[in-house]
Amino acid sequence: MNQWEVFVMDMSELAEGKDIQISIRTLNPGMHKYTYKHVRAQVSSTLDKFPDQLQVRMGRGQLSPAKFSIKVIEEIRRLPPQYS
Repeated sequence: MNQWEVFVMDMSELAEGKDIQISIRTLNPGMHKYTYKHVRAQVSSTLDKFPDQLQVRMGRGQLSPAKFSIKVIEEIRRLPPQYS
């Protein structure tokens, strides 16, 4: 199980039952902790629906009490391959 974190301005950005594009960062311990990824994912407020967990922070960093499960469908490359 991976643990992720997302920053949102409004909770409506985390639409359940739809594929959404969000930037998440890993909270897993180790060298890559806090590494960001831009992904296409699905989220659910049911914590055991998807394999990973998502912690939500509001725009100024306030931790939201809402927790979600998340399924990362694919990582979206933001740079063309010749630059990565």
